[in-house]
Amino acid sequence: MEIDLRDISSAFRNTHEKRQSRHAASDRHRPSIFQYDYLSLDALVTDVERLIAEIPLPLRNDPTIALDVGCGKSPYRELIESRGLVLKTLDIDEHSAPDFIGAVEDTGLPEAGFDLVLCTQVLEHAKYPELGVREIFRILRPGGYLIATAPHVWFYHPHPSDNWRFTQEGLTRLVASAGFEPIRLLSQGGSVLSYFQIVNFLIFGLIGKLAAPAYAVTNVVGKISDRLFHNSLFCLNFALLARKPAAVVRDRP
Repeated sequence: MEIDLRDISSAFRNTHEKRQSRHAASDRHRPSIFQYDYLSLDALVTDVERLIAEIPLPLRNDPTIALDVGCGKSPYRELIESRGLVLKTLDIDEHSAPDFIGAVEDTGLPEAGFDLVLCTQVLEHAKYPELGVREIFRILRPGGYLIATAPHVWFYHPHPSDNWRFTQEGLTRLVASAGFEPIRLLSQGGSVLSYFQIVNFLIFGLIGKLAAPAYAVTNVVGKISDRLFHNSLFCLNFALLARKPAAVVRDRP
């Protein structure tokens, strides 16, 4: 099937804007079993919460400041603020009312101003993700942390563009090449969970939200089956915790 190079995203927009697939923040933080993407979102929020809990706090005597890059509706705000962090937000879309307007590759923020950067499901939309990770490294204080999540298997979703997918090796190498120390890498689901999530995608494309009872069935079966037959080599997503070294070694001239 040929894709029209003049408007690559037209097929997506024609299908998904009618389906109203965009979520409220609560749908991502506490997804419903009747959602078509419950399997992915439930695994993702579980692992994001786990990684936030692993960050040793307080990092400083002053208020610990976190930045949600590409925040959208900032669905993980409650998880961040529940640990006593002050959360700031950045997005390219002013309609989401972020604290700062900017892209992950060019935040426009001063150097070393944050203790934690949360970058969830953003790098696949960046034109140059390696520049984005370097920019995150720049705005983090020495000893600060990055929580980054990115898809391995997911449908095309141009918000506003969709450019990349990542493997466990690729995502880890991406952050390490920017100077980070990778600490922990989690996979969201395995082969079985991915299969049932793809089934939900197909149903959603045909029926939309009217198939909520069918999603509930596949979500329950998929979640139980994935626990019984787990294989993280083929998964939906990755969540990574990395640290900026406390003393950054710079190349000598």
